Order: sequence, then C-alpha cells, then structure tokens
Amino acid sequence: MSYPWKNMSPKDGFMVRQNALLSDMDQKILTFLYQPLIGATAYSLYMTLWTEIGEESYWSEGILHSELLTLLNVGIPELYQARIKLEAIGLLKSYLQTDPEKLYVYELLAPQSSAVFFNDDLLSLLLFETIGERKFRNLRSRFVVAPLNKEKFQDVTKSFLDVYRFDAELFKQEKALLKEPVELVGATQPEGPTIDAQTFDFKFFYTGLNSHYINRSAITKDLEKTILVLHTMYGINELAMQRYILEASDMETGNIDERKLKNVVYHDYHKNNQKNVQLQDVVEKDIQVDQKQQKVRENDLKQQGLSEDEIKIIEVSEQISPYDFMTSIKDQKGGYVTKNEEWTLEEILRKANLPSSVVNILIHYILVARDNPIFEKALAYKISNDWAQNKVFSPEMALQKVKKMYSENAEKQQTVKKQYGNQRQTNYGKPVKTRTETLPEWAKEGNTAKAEQPMSEAEKQAFMERLKKIQNFGKEGD
Repeated sequence: MSYPWKNMSPKDGFMVRQNALLSDMDQKILTFLYQPLIGATAYSLYMTLWTEIGEESYWSEGILHSELLTLLNVGIPELYQARIKLEAIGLLKSYLQTDPEKLYVYELLAPQSSAVFFNDDLLSLLLFETIGERKFRNLRSRFVVAPLNKEKFQDVTKSFLDVYRFDAELFKQEKALLKEPVELVGATQPEGPTIDAQTFDFKFFYTGLNSHYINRSAITKDLEKTILVLHTMYGINELAMQRYILEASDMETGNIDERKLKNVVYHDYHKNNQKNVQLQDVVEKDIQVDQKQQKVRENDLKQQGLSEDEIKIIEVSEQISPYDFMTSIKDQKGGYVTKNEEWTLEEILRKANLPSSVVNILIHYILVARDNPIFEKALAYKISNDWAQNKVFSPEMALQKVKKMYSENAEKQQTVKKQYGNQRQTNYGKPVKTRTETLPEWAKEGNTAKAEQPMSEAEKQAFMERLKKIQNFGKEGD
C-alpha cells in the first residue's frame, strides 16, 4: 500500500507565507475553538509555522522539514497528518514545487472570527459534538460581549466628512497609484472548511419534496449547506432528510425553521446513539495500519535471527532515499557527496534495478562498515552486479550478503596468516607455500580490499548514534 507521506522527506525544504495578520484574539480562537477539532499536534504545527515568519516580510527563511520534526517530536506520518488537518479546517494551504528543486510553501490562513465560527453549522456542530454541551456553553461565553443598551445612550459619533476634507483633484491624479495591483496582507478573507456535495443527491431530495406543501424557495443556499452538514455528520440520507424537513416546517407558510431542523436531527440521532459524533481522521487509520505492518515485519526479522541493531539498519534503509542516506552519512563524517558518487549511485539505481533499501545497505557497507571515505565506484559496481544477478531484492537479503562478506574476508585473513606462518625452508633454502582455497571472483576486491574486523563496543555505540542521525529526526522519510 502506498501512503501519501512517503513522498515527503526530512530533507525537503519549505517556506512559510503569512496570508493574514494574526492577532492575540486569533490565537485565543485557535486555542479554545480550533484545537479541540484538530488536536494538539496540528495546533502546535500552526503555532510553530507562525513563529517562523519574519517581521514585516510575511515570509520565512528556507527551512528543512527535519527541523519541524525535531521541534514537534513527531515523525513524517504524524507531520503529514497534522498538516492536512490544518488544510481541511481552513487554516493552511500547501503548495509544492518540484523543479529545479523540491520546495513546499505553507500559507497560513487566519481562523474564522468567533461570530462566524459559532454561526457556521459545520464548525459549531463539530465543536459541540467534540466537547459536549456544558463545555461548549462555557467556551462560547468567553467570546460573548455584553450588549449596549442604546436606549439609554445617544449616538454622538462623527462621520468621516464631519472630521476630514480632501482635494478631489489630487485624488484623481493619484488614482492610478492607488489602483496598482499589489497583494496586501489581510486582503484574503478566512476560509472555513467545505464539504463535497457528491454524496447527497439534491435532485432526488427535491423530487421527493414536490408532493408536499414545502415552499421550495424556503430552502436557501445557506439551508442547503446546513442540510449537507447534517447529512455528513449524522449519516442522514435523502429520504430521512425529507422527513426532518417536513418536521421542521411551518404547515401554514411552508417555511423551514433551521434551528428546529438541527434540534430534531440532533435529538433523533442521540436517542439511538450514546456516544457523540467522533471526527475520524482518514490518515490515522493508515498510520495505524502502517505501524502494524512495521511491527509484523519487525517480528518476522527477529524470527530470521537478526539482531536489534540489524533490524534498525533495515528499518532505516527502507525509510530514506539512497541519495539522502548517502548524504546523511557523509555529513556525519564531515565530508560531502561528490559528483562522481552521484553518477555512480544514479547508474546503479538505473541499471542494477535494485530496491532503494538494498542500495542503502550497499552504501552503508562501503561508507560505514568498510569506513571508506568515498562510495568507491569499482567496488560498488562489483557488489551491485552480484546482488542483481543473485536476485537480492530485500534489505535483509543484502544484510546477509554483507555478513557473508565479513565471514569470507575474515577467512581470507586467516588463510593468509596460516600461509606465511607455515612457510618452511627446504634443503635448498627455498620456501615451500601451503595450498590455499580461492574466493569467488567478485569477492576478491583487489589490492584496495580492507581487512574487516568485528566492531568494538565503542565503535558499535558510535555506529548506533550515526544510525539515529541517519534516521533523520523523524520516524519516516522517502
């Protein structure tokens, strides 16, 4: 199964754009009204993006997603989940550029005002269902302003022309300047969440109402939105909605009482359902499935006899693209990826037809296990050719190949020691050499072969620290 967050990498850059001026009241609305709907992680993401924006520039500097993952202490799936929650609720728009480099732009949108929020059927009903009636009333009271009794006061406010005068001719001269097309912060009005009407057949719904006394003109566009919200939240089909509309209608005028419609739907639903309506995040289920699959795979690898460290290597190899994997290792070693290494990697990926995870094991073997300063071309070609020919199509198979190379190289060193240790002089003063077994041709890594010894505890600890860094601050990547 392909998960959408697999296309994101901690190495991907992003910038934040502020679409509207955000005030202290906006922050209060976000905290008390939006946070119960979107959750703590999405709320933290919004506030973190907000703090990245420079003063009076309304744009942030370029940032890596890895920084977000560290600040929020989440992985790529959870970051993606938080992002789309903000998008769905109308607080964020996301844009992606792929050429010449991958770059996201996150545009922060202002929340709705408290008046709009509580008058919006979808937002207010979702909040009501999420926190319950008592808490809903308490929260709403935070934004209620005491009315002014205007009967006791006289309005003495001055109008504009009572206070100011201006030169009409000068206004005409500067009219062109005033109409220059510029995009000003705060010019865009906040957008609330929208619901797709595809699941509700309004044509069938209206056909059923024609036989009743309902005044068709009484169902306004706003009432249609309410009907769609009730259909979406409570699962009411077209026939049931006709019945509720009739119940909320005035028999004499044919008009519909929207408040009554909401009440009858709400009470009818909760008469048969003890629990409040729960927002079901579609990504949450995918994340749980992905985590379950990872757990099953981890158990399978343990049954194959792999150690915790080896399983960790495999997991990281499956999460990060080969280029990012190589770059991470080079960064930690204080080096850099050369053009020749890039070309070598590209050619192996193109010609060997090996999975990215297998190529990552190859990179790890050459740069970490052998501690080579570069991704050695000849060695990389030899091993990738062998793995392609032997159908090494999983990281665990590649790791077994690596372990075999360790064993063969250790055997080779032992043979060499025995060979020179057993030399003896003949009567003629010439050395006699013992016979040695030959290794497979591809495993003879030429004069550049480096003797491999088992890692010490200190080296092992350093390796695990490096592996954590390669994992790159998050739990998922490419």
